[in-house]
Amino acid sequence: MAAVLYLHNRRRVSKRLILNDMTDNEIFQRTRFTRSRVEELREMVENDLLRNTARSHAVPVETQLLAALQFYATGSCQWLLGRSCGLSQSAISHSINDVTDALVKLAPTFIKFPADNHTVRATKQAFFQMAHFPNVVGAI
Repeated sequence: MAAVLYLHNRRRVSKRLILNDMTDNEIFQRTRFTRSRVEELREMVENDLLRNTARSHAVPVETQLLAALQFYATGSCQWLLGRSCGLSQSAISHSINDVTDALVKLAPTFIKFPADNHTVRATKQAFFQMAHFPNVVGAI
């Protein structure tokens, strides 16, 4: 009887999504990033996403990142995304939030706006010459 209760109460952990289980084409289709770019991002956000837990089922950094990138790329429903990543809807939600926070911390490294008036004027002029948009100093 104890064995039956043990099996009944044991938590089932689904197979988590990891890079090594995906082809380069699958990674690009899901995230809109190449494998090498996803690996670079993983290295940049790893310290912010590592979880110290007494439980043995912490969501791996790679899975959190892949889930968030897939959400950004597709806008898919979190429940459906969770099924494809091996996570619950709440784990997907936490992953998206945590990855977003980690990426926002990195933003100043990659996003730069002109600081002085001369550079602002030159940037506005370059945008106008390129696309005929007046008074633009940046675009994503």
